Amino acid sequence: MEYQIEVKELSIAKNKMTLTIMGTISDPTINSHFLSNPKLVLHFNNGKEDRRIPFVLSNVTHIDGKCFFSGRYNYRLDLLFWKTRKECLPFEMFLNLGFADFYEEKIPVDLTPELSETDNRNFKYTIHGNKVEFLPDRKRIQHNPVAKFFVKLFNGILKTVLFILSIALIPFFILEALLRMTGIMNLPARFNDENPIKRFVAYIFWRFSRVSTTDLSIWKVKRWIFRRCFGFYKTFYKVQDKKISFISLRRDDLSGNFAFVYDQLKGDDSLDINFILNEHTIAYMSFKEIRAFTKACATSKLVVLDEFTPQIHYIDLREETKLIQLWHACGAFKTFGFTRLSKPKGSPQPTRNHRSYDFVTVSSTYCKKCHSEGFGIATDNVVATGIPRTDVFFDENYKAAARKKFYDAHPTFKGKKIILFAPTFRGMVKETAFYPTEMFDINEVCSKIPEDYAIIIKHHPFVNDVQPIPDRYADRVIDLSADNELNDLLFVTDVIITDYSSLVFEASLIDIPMIFYVFDLEKYINERDFYFDFKLYAPGKIVYSTEQLIDSIRKEDYCTEKIQPFADMFFDYRDGRSTQRVVKLIYDNLK
Repeated sequence: MEYQIEVKELSIAKNKMTLTIMGTISDPTINSHFLSNPKLVLHFNNGKEDRRIPFVLSNVTHIDGKCFFSGRYNYRLDLLFWKTRKECLPFEMFLNLGFADFYEEKIPVDLTPELSETDNRNFKYTIHGNKVEFLPDRKRIQHNPVAKFFVKLFNGILKTVLFILSIALIPFFILEALLRMTGIMNLPARFNDENPIKRFVAYIFWRFSRVSTTDLSIWKVKRWIFRRCFGFYKTFYKVQDKKISFISLRRDDLSGNFAFVYDQLKGDDSLDINFILNEHTIAYMSFKEIRAFTKACATSKLVVLDEFTPQIHYIDLREETKLIQLWHACGAFKTFGFTRLSKPKGSPQPTRNHRSYDFVTVSSTYCKKCHSEGFGIATDNVVATGIPRTDVFFDENYKAAARKKFYDAHPTFKGKKIILFAPTFRGMVKETAFYPTEMFDINEVCSKIPEDYAIIIKHHPFVNDVQPIPDRYADRVIDLSADNELNDLLFVTDVIITDYSSLVFEASLIDIPMIFYVFDLEKYINERDFYFDFKLYAPGKIVYSTEQLIDSIRKEDYCTEKIQPFADMFFDYRDGRSTQRVVKLIYDNLK
């Protein structure tokens, strides 16, 4: 593969860097994997933190064995690093390039731009071959404290005056709300609650907020209380050296990675272990839950997460408190966090989201650069320990018990070849998640595959759609979407039908044949994308229609030769001791 990359523009104004890049990749096989888009990554290093952030490509075109790409994006240089952001250290920038099965860091490309501008106020830079060296001006980046004080004082006085004025206008807001409720004046469409009292109160609060420039929504008020509550506990309570708090918005019971780690910690009586397990973000927290959450964060030596937890990033944990993310998913499949820069539901660069983690545990060394980029943290903060919940795949007693439990509950499936249909959801968030169930026609599939096959349906927990099961196939098809433990089903599965689910990582550990039914692959890549080339690395047969799916099952054509290379890429350890390595990381941070 040959490539040519040109930097057309590199300009700096205050803290913002504008970068424009154009390039060409020549590859004789480019038409066979046309879904592969080049991935440019800006690679920064200040000697203490190693930081990657994607370069946003706005135009990609494939023509006759060549791929043309270009993009222009603005980056905040003062927010590239997180742990060392206040030190304003000099740093370097390189380019990393990925395309299909090619990936190279710090590529040998001339970064000299055609257009070069800088105001020389906050940042100066020089070009040395394939790297750019930046020199921050500490005095300019860190604003004058006297000036900051007077700006805050002026804003405070202005807000106070507007707040008092808004209180005086409350009778007029009430009168206006009554006129709008009676229909004399139109009520804005945003106030559409079925309860008229709620519409009335919401309108008054909205008018008050507009005049006072103070958002009085429940969310804003609770966030203010949340921060003040944490500040109180941080001021008047000490960190307890043996206290560990496990916090999850993903589950309301002790399961997943938490269960495996706790099982090895619970015998240590010197530890003070706490759990906060519910799905409530700040807007839905009770005041009791806010007190419990903030006290745990202020007094724990270790805070352990297993999912994106937004409220943890609204507070500044003490330096002696370590934050460990036991990310729930194996491997690195669909893009997330900062990798989705400029895309729907992607993390914008200035946000604090994810960047507070001291350590993130992953399944392999290959995943380190993916999670470093996705979470906006240093590569050294990502540790390849393995995923605790995968230890069961190496426990023969556990697997035998899981099989017995399943067949005791579903005796008609004994002796059959079991297909597990486990797709992921479409949509970007839980509230809009769905799966087009009409795309998997049970009547058609069951009528055309051998009768000794049975099907287990397991939709993603976010999906509320019910897969209709015809009565004539009730003895061959069951829907276990409400069953929480997906891993246990793998021990009775002969073939998996999935699409973009991270289930493929667990399946590869025990060498289960897989079919990837991806009728919307191009759309999914454009909207979500992957950390690797899907067509090259998916560990199984790729099909695009029901007919191809049925044909693959009938012929037992699963491309199983792709499973082991996939597992080798995403698992450094296959020894059933991932929990022990995570526990060691925990004890190392308690010292």
